[in-house]
Amino acid sequence: MTDTTTVLDTYRETPGWPPLADGATFAGDAAAVALGADERLYVFNRGPQRMVVLEPDGTYAGGWGTAADYARPHGVTPCADGDLLLVDAGSHVVDKVRTDGTRVLRLGEHGRPSPAYSGEPFNQPTDAAEHPLTREIFVSDGYGNSRIHRYDADGRHILSWGEPGSGPAQLSNPHGLCLLDDDHVAVCDRENYRIQVFDLGGTLQDTWHWHHPSTIRRSGDLLFVGELGVPAYMHGSIPDMGCCVSVATLDGTLVGRLGGRFPGVQEGRFLCPHGMAVTADGVLYVAEVNAVYLEALGLPVPPHEELHCLRRWSRS
Repeated sequence: MTDTTTVLDTYRETPGWPPLADGATFAGDAAAVALGADERLYVFNRGPQRMVVLEPDGTYAGGWGTAADYARPHGVTPCADGDLLLVDAGSHVVDKVRTDGTRVLRLGEHGRPSPAYSGEPFNQPTDAAEHPLTREIFVSDGYGNSRIHRYDADGRHILSWGEPGSGPAQLSNPHGLCLLDDDHVAVCDRENYRIQVFDLGGTLQDTWHWHHPSTIRRSGDLLFVGELGVPAYMHGSIPDMGCCVSVATLDGTLVGRLGGRFPGVQEGRFLCPHGMAVTADGVLYVAEVNAVYLEALGLPVPPHEELHCLRRWSRS
């Protein structure tokens, strides 16, 4: 068995990555990132070009999408057929698209949210995942709802579960999710500071306490969990509370952390991990919404420089 602690000790951030050029910018908020079947990176962001495509070495390869298409990009996940699931919290839709941006399926109505906390899809959805065998789609409906929705491969609604609250199976901003295996989905119950594990019918199976979990992805026998930081009044004074990526086994046992300590926008540290992609061999890409977080803390956002908000970590 691999000594996971030793493996984590070998992780290092790739300095100066990515080398953005050709006027590409994430405007400080690279909300989510996915690794495509073509090995390119797809960065769903809040800059003027909503999807920025990068080659494996991080160089700019093009992009598409505007603010009129996607008001507040929030999540992107690859599908088994090579397509991408895009989650737009601002427009209240989940799109399945080709890698050139051509839409093949839409869930929800663009610009038309459901009533807040009604349980009906969608009101500011946050993330989505596709079942690798059935192609069913699972959506976390977080900011204006407290629900998980399940759809078949053709976009027909199957069921929903969850309600506002802090009790078992209740949710408070379900923010990120992933399939643990063919029968279970893990949900970042962000404002309840926990991850809840459900079967595909919505029955609660397990609960793991976690610090402000925002995003979760699986690679092999490990889970990678992006943790947000502390409130503004605690910022800069308490170390090792969020602003990191935690690594755990599939039963939720913590084995180590990457980044963390006192948060700052600098090498080896995270500020606001919001989306992730992990390759089969463990290369980790972390998308951060650093401009949003700095504004929430009442700190200045540098107006004339590219705020570092997409990072690559690999084993040295």
